[in-house]
Amino acid sequence: MPEEGARLLPLPGGRAPGPRPLPGPQYGDAARLSRLAALRAVAATPRGLTEGEAESRLAEYGDNLVLPLPEPTWPGRLRAALADPFAALLAALAGVCALIGSWGSALILGALVLTAGLLRLHGERRTAAALRALRALAPSTATVLRRAGRSELPTAREIPAEQLVPGDVVRLAGGDAVPADLRLLRAQGLTVDQSALTGEATAVPRHALDLPPAQPPGGPFDEPQLCFAGSTVVTGSGTGLVLATGAATRFGAAHQPGAAADQGPSAVERGVRRAVLALILFMLAAVPVTIGTDTLLHGWTGTLLPFAVAAAVGLTPELLPVVVSSVLARGSRQLAAEGLLVRRLPAISELGALDVLCLDKTGTLTTGELAVAGALDPAGRPDPQPLRWAALLGEAALLHDEPGLLDPLDEALLDAAEAAGLLAGPAPAVLEVIPFDPELRRSGAVLREGSRRLLVLKGAPEAVLERCTRLAPARPGQAPRPLDAPARVELDRLVEDRTGRGLRLIAVARAEHEPRLGGHRLADEEGLTLLGFVELSDEPVDSAEEALALLSRSGVTLTVLTGDHPRTALRLAERLALAPGRVLLGAELAGLDEAEIAAAAAEQAVFARCTPEQKARVVRALRRAHRSVGFLGDGVNDVPALRAADLGIGTAGAVGAAREWADLLLGGRDLVLLGRALAVGREATARVAAYLRIALSCNLGNAVSMLAGGVLLPFLPMQPAQVLLQNLCFDVAQLSFAVSGRAAGPGERPVKLRWGALAGFAAAFGLLNSLSDIAMFQAMRTVTHGFTAASSESMFHTAWFTENLVTQAIALPVLYRLSRTRLRPPRPVWWAAGLLAVVGLLLPASPLGERLGFEALPLAAYGPLALVVAGYAALLGAGRWLWWWRLERARVS
Repeated sequence: MPEEGARLLPLPGGRAPGPRPLPGPQYGDAARLSRLAALRAVAATPRGLTEGEAESRLAEYGDNLVLPLPEPTWPGRLRAALADPFAALLAALAGVCALIGSWGSALILGALVLTAGLLRLHGERRTAAALRALRALAPSTATVLRRAGRSELPTAREIPAEQLVPGDVVRLAGGDAVPADLRLLRAQGLTVDQSALTGEATAVPRHALDLPPAQPPGGPFDEPQLCFAGSTVVTGSGTGLVLATGAATRFGAAHQPGAAADQGPSAVERGVRRAVLALILFMLAAVPVTIGTDTLLHGWTGTLLPFAVAAAVGLTPELLPVVVSSVLARGSRQLAAEGLLVRRLPAISELGALDVLCLDKTGTLTTGELAVAGALDPAGRPDPQPLRWAALLGEAALLHDEPGLLDPLDEALLDAAEAAGLLAGPAPAVLEVIPFDPELRRSGAVLREGSRRLLVLKGAPEAVLERCTRLAPARPGQAPRPLDAPARVELDRLVEDRTGRGLRLIAVARAEHEPRLGGHRLADEEGLTLLGFVELSDEPVDSAEEALALLSRSGVTLTVLTGDHPRTALRLAERLALAPGRVLLGAELAGLDEAEIAAAAAEQAVFARCTPEQKARVVRALRRAHRSVGFLGDGVNDVPALRAADLGIGTAGAVGAAREWADLLLGGRDLVLLGRALAVGREATARVAAYLRIALSCNLGNAVSMLAGGVLLPFLPMQPAQVLLQNLCFDVAQLSFAVSGRAAGPGERPVKLRWGALAGFAAAFGLLNSLSDIAMFQAMRTVTHGFTAASSESMFHTAWFTENLVTQAIALPVLYRLSRTRLRPPRPVWWAAGLLAVVGLLLPASPLGERLGFEALPLAAYGPLALVVAGYAALLGAGRWLWWWRLERARVS
């Protein structure tokens, strides 16, 4: 019966319909039926489709394009570029400034909007380039059986791979890229490289089972009768039935735009966005209330509208994108000097917030290349002979096949044997090569050494051992020992022990036969003598253990996501001192909800036998648990997880598609660079957090002060030009955050832009700033005798301008550092604070100050003003100490 929910494929010629492959990586029952039933299920025959059938199906299913390139229109790109609320606010303010004739402000705001739009357009181009790199992995042509008509004989011909449709019958040969998801109808010595899908470096055997087992051996990639788009034929040949094309393949479904893309903005982006929205709310609330209150108390005047616009601009940190981008660009330059390429500036801040790092295994933590770890005799003692004979088989295969198709396993065996000098003498003559058989799980050769005719086999231990009846002698000259039941038990223990250490074993056996005519027969493989085993391993990268220890000390949780065998993954984790909480198989994830997956990952679980979609699911589960997640990978199979993570990190050897999707690229194999990147990211994020703390608190304080001024003062708190100048001076001073200073280490924990902490900080210190302003109001009321002096308004404006810049100058270094960030203000911040205070004191008395409506203060005003500033500094220091104490207490509890 077809799988529940399967749709029906309309068949040409009015025949009864069969189950249509589902969109996405499910194909109904067609993948698990017998060969004949699978053909019937998709309305196909072993002779292939007719041209008419292929055309109609192409019209229905569309081109076999894994990733069609997006072609957004320019209006669409512009709308996306202006979708940011802060950019929209700046654009609105620029329009209002233009309407009232404030062209200078309008031009500045327009330039900032244009800059933000260009940055977003650059991000879209990066996405398009990444999709092109993925699409380039697809084959350009495929060999397919097609017929001109139903009564015609089929012909094999090459067609553009884009024209393949479900029901096509395609042929595969060594070196071919699999063009679609296939159900094998025939296979001979077929092995495929699925590393782009599973991450497993070793080629896997594939054969055309007539009826697959009722229970699959593992995940879908373990089913031997299936081949998947994105994999490559290593050896052998085959014929397959196309079950799915394009986006309906497993590769296509995992890499579609949006299939594994970000689930909303990252943690850092959310923090900045909420801060921006808070500032907008401050402005929208404070300005109308201030203007309304002033109008009710003092009546409407023509200066209120320009003041409203100036206040709105003054309460908006126009340079926020510039300051944040400058801080992140500085971090990018620091990382570039260390050999790391930052492909997206926000990646710097994501590094700072990073608290979980998911790691691929093969090619990331390991070299990705098989290496011979040793050779053993049947008793488990070191013995070079199994390696010598296994290498001779690799050499025989090399002589009979194209060098470019040499199996990576044979290449590793030849390299190790040559390095050990085992191939120095004359090699036996090769009479016949026995190709790898996926069902028998062995390969070999018939050799002639002198007058002896030797059959030598290598393969999976269980497959070779069942053909052996004797064991090689412990010493030369001794007779072989019989392989009895106790000896088999010991061999099983040996194999289990070595594989439990993360090693892969290849058994080697041989038999000597009398010279005869004719080729190799299966009967020759009975009664073999076991020579021993060759141990293979995928060695860790030299710097992996040191790098992971540094990350762990820095408060980053580490978890491994791999397509490899669980024992191999667990052994590697133990070698790298990761101490995993438990091992989960990809197939087990279906029975877990996202909270359980996130909890397991937080305990440093190792996830083995994971598909690309399952890796991305683990990453998404962690993100929805409010963790900041990074993913370190190198292959196409890692792309969905790279896209789903807050921070995608590509290794030096990453393939083109992974490099395009990665936010950060390591320039070498030294993983210790991740520790340096973490330190730079946390420093940059701490600077962004400091900027947001100060901007939020000062702008909130100004908003409350303006509201209070509208009630307490008989005139406008400040003239429009004075508001703009004050805001410009403060914003320029904050550009010092991006200037280099002494960097701290990565610290013990991530730096988070938590909105609750930012809002609480802004409320506490903003109100403190506002209290200082109100105290200054009262001081100036006394100095001007209740604002009855002739120049009371201009004197008040001068005093508030000066007091505001001086108190903001004090706030810059004091509020810059919190204990959690361990970040000290660099010298440029102190210089900027000093200059800001000097401008506040001297500018009102300058000729420019006179043109702006300022007036020199009487000496009697400086005493109260100094008391207000000193009181603010004392309260600010006490408030910071109390904030530190609360943070430390919360951390301890």
